[in-house]
Amino acid sequence: MKKRFLLISLLVLLTLVLSSCTTTTLSTKQPFSASVSFPAEGTYQILGRVDFAPSQGSAGYIDFLTYAKTLYPDTDDIVNIIVDSENSYEMTASPYGNDSRLVSSSYMMSGIAIAYTEYENLL
Repeated sequence: MKKRFLLISLLVLLTLVLSSCTTTTLSTKQPFSASVSFPAEGTYQILGRVDFAPSQGSAGYIDFLTYAKTLYPDTDDIVNIIVDSENSYEMTASPYGNDSRLVSSSYMMSGIAIAYTEYENLL
């Protein structure tokens, strides 16, 4: 009887230990950077808002400007740029402690495309 009780207790304990490991995915969104100023002088025309979700290797201004020119061919500059980042983490909890690892990162760039109407005022 005592051996049977110990065996059942051991199986219950083993089941609790194995089932207590859990994995959770956590996502955080935060502003990465922002430049929210318009040109102080000069005349320009606002063409429209541009939202760009670059791949991991192409999160630069030149790629953003190139994309804006596909939407608005007269684009000379992009102003009021905001870059947001989203990171996803996988959290694993076990009886031995918590562990987290980065699963993915993505960026979202947003700005306003403008076209300068008088270049003389900029020089």
